[in-house]
Amino acid sequence: MLVSIISLVFTAVLLIIIGAVFLTPFPHWPTYFKIWHHIIFDREPSIGFKDRRKQAFYLLNYAIKLPFIALCWCLDDLLFPQYRQQVIRTPVFVVAQPRSATTFLHRTLASDEKTFFGIRLLEWRYPSILLQKLFQATGFLERMSQVNYWGNSDQAKFAEKMHYSYLNDYEDDGFLFEECFFHQFYVINRFPYPKLLDSLNNFSKLSQKTQERMLRTQYQVIQKVLYLRGGNLIYISKDNECCQRLEMMRSLYPDALFITITRPSERFMNSYITLINQSAYCKSGVNVSQIPDWESMQRSVRVEAANQTIQFFEGLPEKQKLCFSFDRLTQNIKDSVELVYRYLGISLTPEQIEYLENLDTQQNLRDAGYKTGNEQFQEFEFFDRFAAEVDKNHAALLQSGNLIK
Repeated sequence: MLVSIISLVFTAVLLIIIGAVFLTPFPHWPTYFKIWHHIIFDREPSIGFKDRRKQAFYLLNYAIKLPFIALCWCLDDLLFPQYRQQVIRTPVFVVAQPRSATTFLHRTLASDEKTFFGIRLLEWRYPSILLQKLFQATGFLERMSQVNYWGNSDQAKFAEKMHYSYLNDYEDDGFLFEECFFHQFYVINRFPYPKLLDSLNNFSKLSQKTQERMLRTQYQVIQKVLYLRGGNLIYISKDNECCQRLEMMRSLYPDALFITITRPSERFMNSYITLINQSAYCKSGVNVSQIPDWESMQRSVRVEAANQTIQFFEGLPEKQKLCFSFDRLTQNIKDSVELVYRYLGISLTPEQIEYLENLDTQQNLRDAGYKTGNEQFQEFEFFDRFAAEVDKNHAALLQSGNLIK
């Protein structure tokens, strides 16, 4: 009798877990299995057996954790159904090429926790109200603030200088697509198979149903974090790899403000190539500079993103966009940030003004602590012209202080 009861309980628990995995939106299974295919069958010579074993363990580790994450995701709707009533009002999306001060602007705005709310890396990785409450109650969240996303190697220290990131820092929306869906361009840093690119950077080619499911999930995660934060706050987002999702995002968030930051290609691309190589090494252990198609792939992806960004922002009404240049932003932080506040109908407090003025001083005295290449990128001439125009307009906007409403 006891054996039968235990068997029934075990079966019921197993069915609940299987049901939760079936109901949860993660991952995007076609890409997940495509990655497995490349680990096993792709003959890329720069990726050895130990590297592939590490990649396989990463995928297996995700599969082991998935039932628990899925169960917590589903339990949120039973335990905290109020999160669905959270209204995402006038969200701010920072969209630009990498290495263009997007993280700096994102974290500067998110630091004003009485006005904005950003989402932390750990919240993207484990997007559940129940899980986050458990993390907080056990002190896990506090401990994670000391864990470097890049690891502890010499390469990690260099990557940290270029992009400071701990597990409790405000981070890119792309982490949801990278670490939960396994469908985002940066997945290739962990699994650096150039032939995998077409399966990662093809959001616009996915079925309409799949696209909507992913963006609906992102919306739910934002609602969940707003529920955790409490209060009437404005969502501040940053995503360098969302260009193929922009039009759908514009429809889903019709009152959103979109901000882009431009930087001359020679500067952002040299910095980007340096960081992306370090990032791939930290995540995969592979020296990607030895992969013949690696840099040409990176360049072509960035050119495509540049085109998509320009087309999107040129199609936006003036009242729905702000275009900053890297130099104007980093040299005039307070005035540039104040433009964002004024667009949203908010005034800076004296404390915020003092904070931003101090930030201005710190930024102007800052030593990057790393060096990048000095290569020219002729294929970005069209983007450099756009960047020059943005720089001129940003200067005029700072001088006049006027916003088109």
